[in-house]
Amino acid sequence: MNTNSKSQLFFTIILIFALVLPTLSQAITFDVIGPCSLTPLFKGSFKTDLSENAGKISMDIFDFNKIPYIGTQDGMNSIFATPTGRDAMEIISNTKMRAYGWCYSINGKLPNLLPSQSFLKKQSDHLIWFYAFSTYDNGIWLNYCIPSYTIKSPQFCKASRFHTHPKH
Repeated sequence: MNTNSKSQLFFTIILIFALVLPTLSQAITFDVIGPCSLTPLFKGSFKTDLSENAGKISMDIFDFNKIPYIGTQDGMNSIFATPTGRDAMEIISNTKMRAYGWCYSINGKLPNLLPSQSFLKKQSDHLIWFYAFSTYDNGIWLNYCIPSYTIKSPQFCKASRFHTHPKH
């Protein structure tokens, strides 16, 4: 093999690694954080098409990993069989309640958009779904998407299955 052939072979090998290696390691990471603990109920990585919205990607992740959910690309009503409807409300007093549900973040930021309107930008992005509450008091919504593990409501956490980790 002459020097020119060795150079071409070396260049070809480098080119193959440059094209193939990035696709092998690129995958978004994700967590599903339940009502009672910051420790994820599920975490992992997932190769995805970044032209898809965060809602579609989430559904693909849940389907692929056989994570039970009720929801659409616009949002999740339940993940891992969390309560919905009236069962997802906590009455504090005659004027105050907490409504629970699922919120999401991308790279630690809460998009002010439905998941169907939000897009991940890089394969290194981190998507988190977390069970959260919004507080209603005297006719005013005081907050939203406060992680529920911060208060560990007995309604969800007393002898709860959400303390355990179904799957990693």
